[in-house]
Amino acid sequence: MVASYPESSEDILISGYLKGAKRLEKRAAVVEVTIGKGRVILIGFRPQHRAQPYRTFKLLWNALYLGGLEETDL
Repeated sequence: MVASYPESSEDILISGYLKGAKRLEKRAAVVEVTIGKGRVILIGFRPQHRAQPYRTFKLLWNALYLGGLEETDL
């Protein structure tokens, strides 16, 4: 697991309204899985969304970059 949601649903969304926040508590937000010779990076939110903080863009760009690398490149 690369990143996870906070332990309390009150900390998941600081402003606004989120329906079903309890279901996200302690769950994975970003997961990296190796399958055979490949790799899959699953992101449970939209890092490209315009309202997301700039820190989430790093997750998106790293996922795209790492997806093109082979095991020998690492």
